[in-house]
Amino acid sequence: MFIIFGSPRSGTTLLAQTLNAHPKIVVPHETDFIIPSAFLFDRISDIPTRKRLLSDLIVNSSRFQATLGEYLSVDDVQDIVAQCGNRMSDLLVGVYTAVANNGGGSIAGDKSPNDLSFLRMLVKVGGLTPEIKIVHIVRDIRDVMSSLLPLNWTPNNELYFPRFWSNSNLYLHSLYCDKPEYLLVKYEEFVRSPEMTLKQVCAHINMEFQPEQLSPERRHLRYRGYAAHAKLFQPITAASVGDYRDKLDPELVTSIERQASEAMATFNYGFVSPFGKAYQEIQK
Repeated sequence: MFIIFGSPRSGTTLLAQTLNAHPKIVVPHETDFIIPSAFLFDRISDIPTRKRLLSDLIVNSSRFQATLGEYLSVDDVQDIVAQCGNRMSDLLVGVYTAVANNGGGSIAGDKSPNDLSFLRMLVKVGGLTPEIKIVHIVRDIRDVMSSLLPLNWTPNNELYFPRFWSNSNLYLHSLYCDKPEYLLVKYEEFVRSPEMTLKQVCAHINMEFQPEQLSPERRHLRYRGYAAHAKLFQPITAASVGDYRDKLDPELVTSIERQASEAMATFNYGFVSPFGKAYQEIQK
């Protein structure tokens, strides 16, 4: 199996849907069981109790019917949990192997926002072992913010989200960048050269790229009507790269750069001093 990690508005849905368009790759809608399950592995040491709670959690989660329930029955989940070993990764591999089999594919993967948000717990309980491929997509935080702010999902994003973006993406990259199961994908390279990027991702998960993956018509209809995914059913384009220059106030850009400077430098989004442009002005 594989997991797509990335911050909101970083191209995770687009990447997941281009993979799901492959006839042998299955990526369910965004699930909500992985991180709660990781907490159960961490908090409940009695194995029979934990397995009972895991089964109840997975099949009763608010998103089960729209996600895993598209491929697995309640009985399927109970059987998988009963047979899985004592590692979180055993549960994940069992679930997504069954999703792939029942969905007519050879491999399945997860793409859920909370995976990156609570990565520490997933790592702590052994949720990421070498048999689970990691696909990590990052996007320039300035463009992330220019895309995120108009959606008004949460108040005052500009006060904390650049730090969150920096910390969470750096943490994943620092842990796994030298591991063979890890692949870094930059959003900007993806939208500029989608075929080349998809060939790399497919090779990473031991699949062969198929041209239909680039077709907007192959993306799942569940996303139609969502304003946040309005461009999902259009050909992939790099038109939004650098949008922040026209959409964000220069003072806000300075604040974003100051908060996220370490990750911006690590992922080659231009050199930024530890204190952003404001610091540079002071030094003059």
